[in-house]
Amino acid sequence: MKKKLHLFSLLFFLMPVLLFAHKKDTLDLAPKPIHKNVIKFNPTPMLLWSSKNVTFSYERILNRRQSISLMVGYLEFPPLFKDTIGNLIAITSRHKQGINVALEYRFYLMKRNSRPAPDGVFLAPYLSYYGYQFKNDVDILHTTLDSAGSVKGNFYVFNLGVELGYQFVFWKRVTLDFVVIGPSMSYYGGSVDINGNINLEKLAEINQDLYDKLKEKYPMIGDFVVNKSFAQKGKLDLFSAGFRYLVQIGFHF
Repeated sequence: MKKKLHLFSLLFFLMPVLLFAHKKDTLDLAPKPIHKNVIKFNPTPMLLWSSKNVTFSYERILNRRQSISLMVGYLEFPPLFKDTIGNLIAITSRHKQGINVALEYRFYLMKRNSRPAPDGVFLAPYLSYYGYQFKNDVDILHTTLDSAGSVKGNFYVFNLGVELGYQFVFWKRVTLDFVVIGPSMSYYGGSVDINGNINLEKLAEINQDLYDKLKEKYPMIGDFVVNKSFAQKGKLDLFSAGFRYLVQIGFHF
């Protein structure tokens, strides 16, 4: 896996150099951009996970065939549990928040595009980050001891990849931006901390319910952690393959 990661990282950093070398002789033949800026709204996280997710991006046209784009947004995932965990813990309050950030460098492909950038097919290396944390205050059921406790944790993903997409520009102002495919090498990390008077037998049942819910809502992550044990404090730390896709609506000015 480390060899694959090193190879992917090398290709990621070499691709802009190779593409620029290929295009420098034809760059002046491309149509001159009408405007230099695009502000976009990305509804994809809102549609996939939560209506509270709000994500915007800014794309700056650098020359006739290249641009750089930064995306920033607030992130929330649906709760894993409704009212109880394994019928052993009752959730009394929830706190959660997160952020997503992405940076990409776009190359608008000369031979496929006849209109000025940012209209047309693009290829772009990208780096993205998803960070999320939560804390649930709980009451531990079926015990005569102090029943107050908490389940808290965090989860984050770094993605290094290359994406292929197409951006439409209508009336020289309105943009519709699609990332069709975006394979990546991804690093997943996270931890879960369970506090309270829980014996080991009950803890095993809680762990299993955690894994089942993870696997149900996030199948790829569930496969990774199903053979791990959080105990009362545990961490997730691994490399794997990832992907990226999105739709954005923007204003070109």
